[in-house]
Amino acid sequence: MATYIPRIVDAELERALRVSGAVFIKGPRACGKTATARQIAASEVRLDVHGPDITLARINPVSILEGETPRLIDEWQAVPEVWNAVRHAVDDRQGKGQFILTGSATPATDALRHPGAGRMRSLTMRTMTISERNDGHRASWARVLEGTLEPAPGTEATVADYAEWIVAGGWPGFHGLAPLDAADEVASYLQEMAEHDYPEIGGLRRDPRRFLSFLQAYAGLVAQPATGAAIRRRIGELSGAEPAPGTVDALHDFASRLFLVEDQPAWATQLRSRTALAQMPKRHLADPSLAASLLGATPDRLLTDLETLGILFESQAIHDLRVVAQANRARGVYHFRDTKGRDEIDAVVENPDGSWVGVEIKLSHLQVETAAERLLATAEKVERPPSALVIIIPTGPVAQLPNGVWVIPLACLAP
Repeated sequence: MATYIPRIVDAELERALRVSGAVFIKGPRACGKTATARQIAASEVRLDVHGPDITLARINPVSILEGETPRLIDEWQAVPEVWNAVRHAVDDRQGKGQFILTGSATPATDALRHPGAGRMRSLTMRTMTISERNDGHRASWARVLEGTLEPAPGTEATVADYAEWIVAGGWPGFHGLAPLDAADEVASYLQEMAEHDYPEIGGLRRDPRRFLSFLQAYAGLVAQPATGAAIRRRIGELSGAEPAPGTVDALHDFASRLFLVEDQPAWATQLRSRTALAQMPKRHLADPSLAASLLGATPDRLLTDLETLGILFESQAIHDLRVVAQANRARGVYHFRDTKGRDEIDAVVENPDGSWVGVEIKLSHLQVETAAERLLATAEKVERPPSALVIIIPTGPVAQLPNGVWVIPLACLAP
């Protein structure tokens, strides 16, 4: 049996079960939801395989709820009626930590399916962060927020290491494989999602090739604030024909329901100036390895194309920031940019009390001083002063610059 790799979300799941009757862990297929749930579940039923359990669930959903608690119901969306059955069971039992549901896809909206507010908590799970995959010094995001972070040795990881980590991805099942072997598995994963999961969500007549074209277009726009029109043009460049606007919207919806895309919204804040802010989200796939695979990028090719590697490094940093920010109850990870591109912050982590941390992401330590100056200048234009300012780079020590900006290697980023 494979050894379980501890995940940042483990503590979040324990916390959620203490206060909610049921917890729904959602995220892309193969990100480790089932393995994480099994660390705390006392019994389980799987609905992602054909057999007596799924047959019984379809006949009588209530019948599969009996068992020691917390009871894991894996891939519940295979029998959507299970949702309401769990909700009613939580109401009847009036206890905490009764069920853990996992799901790799969101079924179409069903008027008969109650949202579960007050009874069931949703918990987003993502693929592994760089720090989850590697041993070494940890720089706590909580300490950044508290103002108690201290300088530390950091990491000696190289840019070449990051190229390999990005191509291999944060998929627990591929952990430990050689980068090119893991890349083969990622390519197979994408093919399976297009040929099996996409028709299952969208309908049997859905063309997998169209969905793959959409994902390839998305990969070419990763970490950019791209409009729907830009995505259509990119698809046209790849396939020779631009789809209708409605088609792109539908494909984006399907990709979102499969947890394959996770866009980075624009940050809404008050500025002292009247400069208009860009409102387009930055585009990201669920794991940067998906973008690397769709672009045909290998570690060696990325090292000869540092611009693309820098874009994928930014996407990886946003992915990892989301994980540690969520663990600290952040509202979300946003981006900040005015319409003229003069003022920009790669990532803004907003906390529950409205405070915020500005983050710049750079592939080279040679860009740190300039990035810090721009970060400070942009932060001064925001009415609410930041709790902290951070620059994320690949390697080196965890250090604070004389101007107060922190420099943290991505491999060290932790809750």
